[in-house]
Amino acid sequence: MKEKLQGDLKAAMKAGEKLRLMTVRGVLAEVTRLEKDVRREANDDEIVQIIKRERARRDESLEFARRGKRFDLITQYEAEAKILESYLPVGVGEAELNAAVAAQVAAGVNQIGPIMKALRDQFGARLDGKLASAAVKAAIAPK
Repeated sequence: MKEKLQGDLKAAMKAGEKLRLMTVRGVLAEVTRLEKDVRREANDDEIVQIIKRERARRDESLEFARRGKRFDLITQYEAEAKILESYLPVGVGEAELNAAVAAQVAAGVNQIGPIMKALRDQFGARLDGKLASAAVKAAIAPK
């Protein structure tokens, strides 16, 4: 994953794509910061988590830009979010997620924490935490 980001950084430099260059450079800076903190190479799951965190930051900034009616920033943040989205693995489908949650509930697990841990173990970086949490709460809610 890191090699792909570095290759895309070089390609963006050569092509003069300033927005892609700035976005990928920011992600690589966060990866480098993580590697210095843990004193080892970052693995793909950690890099995906960094990209998800950067994507969430863009979403938050986009919300503030919309409130402030800053159309120039709205366009920029939307473009950056699309760039970051292209590096994220395809998420777990809602049907697949609901089936996994139902399997956990059928196995007798009826608390959010253990079910979420099992889902993270099963799906890894593909899991959307908000979507999973909503599905788990809906499945274990008293009927």
